[in-house]
Amino acid sequence: MPTYHAALGALGAVALALPAGRVAPVTVKYRVDQSLTQEVEPAAGSTERQVLRFSTTTFVTVTLSDSAGGRTMRVVIDSMKGDSATPIPVAVMDSARGGEFRAFVDRSGKPSPLTATGSSPAAAQVQGLLADFFPWVRPGFKVGDAWADTSVNTTGAGSDTVTVRRVTNYKAGPTRDPKQPKAVTITADHVSKVAGTQPTPQGPATIEGTGRGTGTYSVSPDGRYLGGEWQLQSALKLSGTFAKEPVPITVAQTTKVTALR
Repeated sequence: MPTYHAALGALGAVALALPAGRVAPVTVKYRVDQSLTQEVEPAAGSTERQVLRFSTTTFVTVTLSDSAGGRTMRVVIDSMKGDSATPIPVAVMDSARGGEFRAFVDRSGKPSPLTATGSSPAAAQVQGLLADFFPWVRPGFKVGDAWADTSVNTTGAGSDTVTVRRVTNYKAGPTRDPKQPKAVTITADHVSKVAGTQPTPQGPATIEGTGRGTGTYSVSPDGRYLGGEWQLQSALKLSGTFAKEPVPITVAQTTKVTALR
């Protein structure tokens, strides 16, 4: 029975809206807390269910700079740690400190996928943990507005690639945080389809399935992303020569992002 990490970093992509004419501060620090539970049902001829359950905490510094057609984004890992069950080795997380990622935020406020820069192999290995922490900025919303978005996000390369197609519905409302009485809260819910491939010790595998998620996000009056919380549930199937029938995989993921300053 192969061990799967099919869902790590491959299933999330969030979006948020900020007021028109506003930009995030030049530099903001964030804390990103994530937890994930992945259950693999027994394959034919086996009675063993594989369960992977772990959590991570990452501190990052984000710098947004004006550029032609939008803004450049630079993300630096200040620190990263996981609990004892995290499949990413401690040495890799320690080595990821100082790793950099780049993205571009176009005029519509939509950021491109994060791309690891420099020569740190550790940064590339933990890239999936940071793929979704920064939202898409939609200008011009006001309290009471509702809108929808369709997105396609591909992670990985070659034989280890997953594509998520997602439809998300949003609504802007008054703040739910008493510490931020003038902030705006955006609620979101989405449905998604997942398809891709993954190498395993027993041979190549194909991944397919669906997902559903909900979340809330806060924005300050000056357009600063204050963080939020969201949850994701996914039902996947892994197919390959290692099993006569597709192997069901369920994933539950939670993410909390906090702006520190």
